[in-house]
Amino acid sequence: MKYDVVIIGSGLGGLLCGTILGREGYSVCMVEKNAKPGGCLQSMRRGKHVFNTGIHYMGSLDKGQILHQYFKYFGLLGKVDVQRLDENGFDVIGFGSDGATYPLAMGTGFVDSLAKHFPDERHVLEQHAAKMKDVCRSLPFYALDDKLYGAVFDKPYIGTCADQYLRSIIGNTRLQKILSGNDPMYGTISDKTSLLLYSLINHSFTESAWRMAGDSEQISNALADGIRAAGGTIICRRTAERFVVEKGTAKAIVLHTGEEIEGTQFISNVHPQVTLRMIAEGDIRKLYRMRIESLQNSSGIFVLHVALKERTFPFCNHIYYHYNRDNTWPSKFMMTPVGNERDGYAQAVSLLANMDFAELKPWEHTTVGHRDAGYQELKSRKASQLIEAAEQHFPGFGQMIARQYTSTPLSYRDYTGTPEGSAYGVLKDCNHPLSTMVFPRTGISNLLLTGQNVYFHGVLGVSIGAAATCSELLGAKYLMDKIKG
Repeated sequence: MKYDVVIIGSGLGGLLCGTILGREGYSVCMVEKNAKPGGCLQSMRRGKHVFNTGIHYMGSLDKGQILHQYFKYFGLLGKVDVQRLDENGFDVIGFGSDGATYPLAMGTGFVDSLAKHFPDERHVLEQHAAKMKDVCRSLPFYALDDKLYGAVFDKPYIGTCADQYLRSIIGNTRLQKILSGNDPMYGTISDKTSLLLYSLINHSFTESAWRMAGDSEQISNALADGIRAAGGTIICRRTAERFVVEKGTAKAIVLHTGEEIEGTQFISNVHPQVTLRMIAEGDIRKLYRMRIESLQNSSGIFVLHVALKERTFPFCNHIYYHYNRDNTWPSKFMMTPVGNERDGYAQAVSLLANMDFAELKPWEHTTVGHRDAGYQELKSRKASQLIEAAEQHFPGFGQMIARQYTSTPLSYRDYTGTPEGSAYGVLKDCNHPLSTMVFPRTGISNLLLTGQNVYFHGVLGVSIGAAATCSELLGAKYLMDKIKG
């Protein structure tokens, strides 16, 4: 059977594209190498606890805000168990050096919450909040304004370094650190993160911040159900290995089983570098291949999932970011609540810190379930270091742990296929914005890209990217009007 659209990879970007195009009457076939769709939307169950692997919190989900508009369009409202974070402190930035903490509030409270600690900086904070909003409004699929389409580079935001911008407007170094305190959400690359990416993440959270209170697979399940209801096909346990390309046009995708799936259009939700491995030399422009293959990827993440002893750790309805007090790893970590509170206490939490893939080189050719004692020792040592750092703010935290589970970028690589287990895919370098940005179109006329590598990562970033990808087939104004409702 030949399909209108064949989508390779069922991560969030692929599922959103399948949803959009299925609604528009396209026959959709989605190919997924794992046992079920979802990519990093998948979660892991350990005892009575469910730990989400990729989605922890999201912004702009209040009614009238942009992610709410996307969720409404995608049919996700009411189907996903989310909880609004504390509006007086959705993020809390802590410092191990002196124990000080600074809450970041939503809405107009954002400026007020910081001005209490930095009264002389109120005017600058107001300018900063207005700038983030203005930057986001320059994005066509954020503003849902087709007049902005194709104008991402008309303003310098994508070529402006967020760290340099913060230093230029704020003299207080502590306040600079607070405003970049959530940089684990974009890879902690202070000299390469653009003001555009920084603003998209931070402004969306200050509008309203929400965490996954339930299983993040609710998102993938709801989207997959919608695709099937529209007549789409989702094929799991099939690895796409090779494109059949004739005269610059893709004709089919060949699976590891030898099956061929023909299509009129193709969308890859797989990392661009992995996608290129499926295309023979000579079937795509050499310069395009060289550019994509030369791209640097963002760092991976070491994750410590913790099941807590009963009534030991007070529940905190915020995301906590911590600057370590010394130069040892981790220099910073984030802690997210897991599940719901019970009598005012947390049942589980997840701690995340950046991890250099170089530490994992001895095991780079191994797979999940086939790694030696040395790897287990490394994970155990990293977990101890992370717990020690957490005890700077939460004394006795280690004694509150009932069970713990760890994962490294190798685990993420094995399940998602992302090179080196990169958490956020291709690193978009503000110093080289044109050469490091990945766009939907490729050198093959009917092959498009989507997912966190296209434009931006995160739930909102991938939603914007999926809309941009599908607009190549549907038209920007048409799709924007549909999303606006």
